[in-house]
Amino acid sequence: MAQLGTIVGIEKVIGNLRRREKVMSSGVERGLKLAGLHLQRASQQRVPVDLGNLKASAFTRARGKGFRTEVNIGYTAHYALHVHELTAMKLKGLPRTGKRADGSKRRGFYWDPQGKGSAKFLEIPGQLEAKAMRAIIRKWAKI
Repeated sequence: MAQLGTIVGIEKVIGNLRRREKVMSSGVERGLKLAGLHLQRASQQRVPVDLGNLKASAFTRARGKGFRTEVNIGYTAHYALHVHELTAMKLKGLPRTGKRADGSKRRGFYWDPQGKGSAKFLEIPGQLEAKAMRAIIRKWAKI
């Protein structure tokens, strides 16, 4: 009858794999958080600004640990969704006219005093920055 060979050191291999999984798990968690912050920053460069409330309401929140980490990026201003989806953006780039409720003169241009704002200010950077965000996650996960 033929004799089967024995495997020596399997416990060491399994131990090394478990350590590697732990390192990779914490790296994925960190990479996801950093990728979320990267997207938040890119989005804030496109968000329409009048007084800055919408831009200042941006957030990146992470929940969970390791491979189960979920990262949410968004805006808490009550009108954020409306502005994000308002693709017509009537009067965009035209100088503001009239006065504010407090009596002060309006400044800048409609949709953004600097003229950089746009609708889909979170969706578009999400598409444009996808490759950079994957690179951030891979770097930290050491993949």
